[in-house]
Amino acid sequence: MGTMLIKQRVLDIDRWAKWFYEPQLDAARREYGLTAVGSFVDADHDDTVIVLLEAETEEAARRYVNSQTLAGVRERCGAIGFPDGVWLGISPIVNPYA
Repeated sequence: MGTMLIKQRVLDIDRWAKWFYEPQLDAARREYGLTAVGSFVDADHDDTVIVLLEAETEEAARRYVNSQTLAGVRERCGAIGFPDGVWLGISPIVNPYA
């Protein structure tokens, strides 16, 4: 299991949250093996969200990033342009001191 981090400017945080947490979109993400862990307002830009997702596989996460599902939702939720970045951390690093 890995992590996906997305940073995205949006028109309105409340509008974005309404769509991001909508049950049908949550179900669609799960079909791609993604689970929403949390979402945050960027500390330096109050029109930017940072999303943290757990990803079952790198392949599924990449398919979601390029999916029509995500493209359609981005428009409805008020995303501005493309994300500032999408990062995949698929291989966890084990703390050798734990």
